[in-house]
Amino acid sequence: MTTSPTGLVRAHQGIWCGIEADMHYSSFCIRGTKPPFRGILKYKDGNGDWKQTSVTLEARGKAAARRELLEVRDELEAKATRELDRTRRRDQSVGSFMDEYVDSLEGSHAIERSTVTAYRSITEHIREGMGDIMLLDLRPDDIQRWENALNARGLKPATVRKAHTLLKSALNQAVMLERLERNPAAAVRPPKLPAYSPNALDDTQRRRLMAFLDQGAPTTTNMAVRMALMTGMREGEICGLRWCDVDLAARTLWVRQAIARDHGRFYVKPPKTAGSMRDIPLPTDLINLLDVRRRTMLEGCVEAGVRLSGGLGQLYVFGGIDGSFLHPHEIWRQWKTIAACLGLVGTQGRVPTFHDLRHTFATAAIAEGVDVKTVSSILGHTNAAMTLNVYASADPAAKRAAAETIGEVMGRRPEKTGEVVRFRMAR
Repeated sequence: MTTSPTGLVRAHQGIWCGIEADMHYSSFCIRGTKPPFRGILKYKDGNGDWKQTSVTLEARGKAAARRELLEVRDELEAKATRELDRTRRRDQSVGSFMDEYVDSLEGSHAIERSTVTAYRSITEHIREGMGDIMLLDLRPDDIQRWENALNARGLKPATVRKAHTLLKSALNQAVMLERLERNPAAAVRPPKLPAYSPNALDDTQRRRLMAFLDQGAPTTTNMAVRMALMTGMREGEICGLRWCDVDLAARTLWVRQAIARDHGRFYVKPPKTAGSMRDIPLPTDLINLLDVRRRTMLEGCVEAGVRLSGGLGQLYVFGGIDGSFLHPHEIWRQWKTIAACLGLVGTQGRVPTFHDLRHTFATAAIAEGVDVKTVSSILGHTNAAMTLNVYASADPAAKRAAAETIGEVMGRRPEKTGEVVRFRMAR
């Protein structure tokens, strides 16, 4: 059988679709003793029968004709491969592509393990609503119906928005890979998020909590609570703090790592963002407590016969002398008990979470006149605008003080008593 190069591509495509193994031309030869030479390429079809294609070559010598035929072979095989790839992509579902996308992110280590877990959870929402739709058949209406269904199920707007963002990012990748001409998610508006207001503790609630910490034993959890209140550190950052990252003489600590969770297992990871790698000044009260804890851990190591060639350096501040770190879940569990027993309520009327202690630090610092840029740096925010937008008006006492200040300013009158203010009526 003799076919044209174009015919071969079609035949080759059929072979690729029939089996998974890579197909190629098993043999080739040059026919003719003088130009024009004929190049012959042989291959097996899907049934295992030998086929061949021939092509007229432009070369004037046999050596040149051989090189030209090899180039033709490579070009035809490349075309067949691309055609096969397009055929396979036409048969790819949205669910299959989402799995591929998250797998590629995980394989490239572009995102953290905990983020991979979150993405796979979101992918399940996508699979439930649109997983069986072919990628090339996906339309904006499909995405809008899916997001409406998520809203109807009572999912939080933030959750639906995260799902929208992940899908849109994946489809952008599909466009870049030339699997889609355009991104159908670009025509769908994600749900609007309600304005965020931090659930910080006001002055009365802070005083109650600090009184409890002063009277209570310096347990690991109590010290972690005090650390969050006085430094604004995140839960995972506190658990990941090592003694080598604390300099009591310099009154400073450095945030260099955090503890994260992945499928119920905890692991050490870099801080949340590049800006999260930061130094934090320590107040005197915290320095004294850390010094006591440091000496207590050293004594514990001596009693247990633990050898420390480099001192406490690699041990975790809130961990054990065996080198283990405190699990964030343990802090969360014990903090929940403390907050309930003290009857703590945040500014949004909810029982505060441990993360709300970070909000409390920022709100109190700004209310007491600490400049926003400094607070932003201590929190590890990427810019001061974010800090200002979230915390500048979060403290009720600060709002009341502002109202009194404005009232006092607007209450000022002319110094001369009895002065008549004249005005002319407009005609």
